[in-house]
Amino acid sequence: MFAALHRALDPNEELLLQQWAQAFPFWSDCQREALEALSPVNRAEQAKQWILDPETGWNHLPKGFIPFHRYPDGEVRTSLEEHTAEWALFAGDAPLHFTVSRLAQKEIDSMRIGKSIATSVQSPSTDTLAWDLEASAVARHEDGSLLFRPGGHGSLLSNLESIRTPFVLIRNIDNVVPARLMAARNEEQQVLLGRCSALVQERNALLLRTDCGSSGWMKDAMDWLMDFDETGKGSKTADEMKLLLDRPIRVAGMVRNQGAQGGGPFWIQETNGRSVPSIVEGSELHSGSLKGGTHFNPVDLVCSMERADGSWYDLHEFSDDQRYFTGTKNWNGSTIRILERPGLWNGGMDGWLTQFVEVPAMTFAPVKTVFDLLDSIRRF
Repeated sequence: MFAALHRALDPNEELLLQQWAQAFPFWSDCQREALEALSPVNRAEQAKQWILDPETGWNHLPKGFIPFHRYPDGEVRTSLEEHTAEWALFAGDAPLHFTVSRLAQKEIDSMRIGKSIATSVQSPSTDTLAWDLEASAVARHEDGSLLFRPGGHGSLLSNLESIRTPFVLIRNIDNVVPARLMAARNEEQQVLLGRCSALVQERNALLLRTDCGSSGWMKDAMDWLMDFDETGKGSKTADEMKLLLDRPIRVAGMVRNQGAQGGGPFWIQETNGRSVPSIVEGSELHSGSLKGGTHFNPVDLVCSMERADGSWYDLHEFSDDQRYFTGTKNWNGSTIRILERPGLWNGGMDGWLTQFVEVPAMTFAPVKTVFDLLDSIRRF
């Protein structure tokens, strides 16, 4: 989130910081007043120093603990608090789950922010070795030990599998709207949840029909599968058709692509011949390929992981381990390359029955960099 501040800013970023640095929601009243009194150049420099301070700055904290919004009455809410408030409006006391670091888990547990709040930690066994691009060697800590980094959100597949509830809604911690937009966004969540529920009922009705395997059932099953898997139109046995039907289901909200960086919805043809809807990351495609897509993936998912007979799917059976990818990160001022396991909503859910639903751009308010906080202030 604060990686840009470790390097020389481009002119637009520098201008934003000079004009708006005092507006960040995480300042105390004293810091805000001090920044307002400075010249634009000094304001930007002082803001960077405070943010990156190793003792009192925000750079070392998880995104969930960083204030994202300041309200007219002076109330300040972190992204974790905003998610908790929005979820309470949507689902009352239904369980809310955060995947966090071990240190953050202890902090959240001590907050006692709600009886229905649960946390889990990404398993260290899924960490991957980092590569130092500048040294052209494996990355190491100052003591010479190897640097392992979390293996991306795809490593959370086991965390997801441990949740036993008919439907799971998934969203990134940094996709947060202010209080006045929560009700409208929750209406869109109801649409996604309703669609997923309808698909589960339709799928289960097919799998539990008494004439399962008959010619009439085969036609109905093929017709239903056409929206999820074009290979369903080929010649199949009844058992093969059941296997195509008997999969986890997800409904993914998609916003119109307005140039945001990230993945999007595509039909893809896999090595096994299946042609299926899939969320594809930019790093999985040739440079510039995503520009041709009409929609963008904001990570707004409703998932069903329960079988028609009431048992639960082994989610690892539906993951494509070959859809891993690499990315670059800033680490202590150095650029490193990391290996990420197949993403939770792309390769990790490769074999799911997937349907895309367009949602309004209003539902997507990401904070990927510190400058996005300024964008949200000016937008909202």
